[in-house]
Amino acid sequence: MIITKTSLRIGIAGGGSDLPAFCGNYSAACVNAAINKYVYVLVRKRHDDMIYLKYSENEIVSHRDRIKHDFIREALIYCDIDFGIEIINWADIPTKGTGLGSSSSFLVGLLNALWTLKGITHTEHELAEQACEIEINRCHKNIGYQDQFIAAYGGLRFMQFYASPSDTHVANISYSDNELNRVSRNLMAFYTGITRDASSILTEQSKELEINPVKVELMSANVDIANSLYVKLQNHIHPAIGNAMRDNWNLKKKFTEEISNDSIDRMVDGCLKGGAVGCKITGAGGGGFLIAYVHPAKQDYLRDNMQKYHPEVKEMPIKIDKYGTRVLMNVEEYIW
Repeated sequence: MIITKTSLRIGIAGGGSDLPAFCGNYSAACVNAAINKYVYVLVRKRHDDMIYLKYSENEIVSHRDRIKHDFIREALIYCDIDFGIEIINWADIPTKGTGLGSSSSFLVGLLNALWTLKGITHTEHELAEQACEIEINRCHKNIGYQDQFIAAYGGLRFMQFYASPSDTHVANISYSDNELNRVSRNLMAFYTGITRDASSILTEQSKELEINPVKVELMSANVDIANSLYVKLQNHIHPAIGNAMRDNWNLKKKFTEEISNDSIDRMVDGCLKGGAVGCKITGAGGGGFLIAYVHPAKQDYLRDNMQKYHPEVKEMPIKIDKYGTRVLMNVEEYIW
């Protein structure tokens, strides 16, 4: 029996530049952080050659080709697993439409578990590459590369993207545990209660990046924010995170009308009036989680402000997790 634990993530700046439509032609980079909310995957061999799956649905099938869940089906094929197996998935948060990269975290954690079950070890970079291959090329998801790499590596990272995910450069922003905790104390996350399908937003964004020079300029400016933030974080200028979030969000809203709406605009405005240096909707936009950078002395006031004007919004405590996907349990079991 194998159990893996894989972090979810928040995007800070540069998100969207990792889409193949952009990073295949232009300089692309983002700053991303893994957080202490997780996706868990359990896998174990079965004696009866059947495949049992438990996620938001249950499946029992006799062959991997009959699996409805495309990530699981393609991962079993990729890892060349054709024996009886049970796979169970659960997470700390709702996993659809939250903007925290849960799909990619699940896939990275699943690959980590399947390879461990086979007694094979892969590096973080290899796991992320494999997840990109399955998610983008085999399952045809319109997504970039950042989610897979931050899920595999963890931590607070600066990433540069190119046409092939194998060329992705991942740089660790080397902070001590105490410094990471200081940064984390300034981060607040609020669940908007709005879920959305990111695929339509990302599909439109990809099309625009192929044909619209104005959108290319906006994305290039977004990359500039990420590059500048990386330099400032290397110099331990932590409030730059809030400024980057604010600038990133102002740019991001111009990519497509689906990224924001009146309700989200009011939440962002309430956050800024409550004392946040900057805030943004993480992920593709349109809903999910609102992330804010707020000095601890102002956080109670912001909470009260959000509760007063946006009672539907729920806070979720977060901190940066320096670890990527890892194996929690690896126990040999007797098979009949």
